[in-house]
Amino acid sequence: NAQNKQDAAWRQFITLLEYKADLYGCHVKQVEARGTTTECASCGVETAKPIWVREHSCPSCGFECGRDANAAMNVLQRGFSELGLEWPESTPVETALPTDTTSVSAKRVIETGSPTLNEATTVAE
Repeated sequence: NAQNKQDAAWRQFITLLEYKADLYGCHVKQVEARGTTTECASCGVETAKPIWVREHSCPSCGFECGRDANAAMNVLQRGFSELGLEWPESTPVETALPTDTTSVSAKRVIETGSPTLNEATTVAE
């Protein structure tokens, strides 16, 4: 009986999530979560680890992050692949100031591939 209640609650959650996604023009895609905590999000190598180990460290490529963050990236990658999308490249951030500056205003930060600083400030205004 408890399993039936859990299944019904999960189905209700998914229904509400799909409703909100449709409302805001987003996608909801259910994926198989099995193995997401042991598979490396960077290179895909399976690394067996007991449940109490909360950090993911790949012996193959050296990728390190929290176990839950690694699982979340794997779930996201699986969802993207089922939708026919590619995993986005990480875009490094550039600043318009010298590197020895200790603080940078958010107005001066530009993502690689973004419009130039003058164009970005014009768009923001």
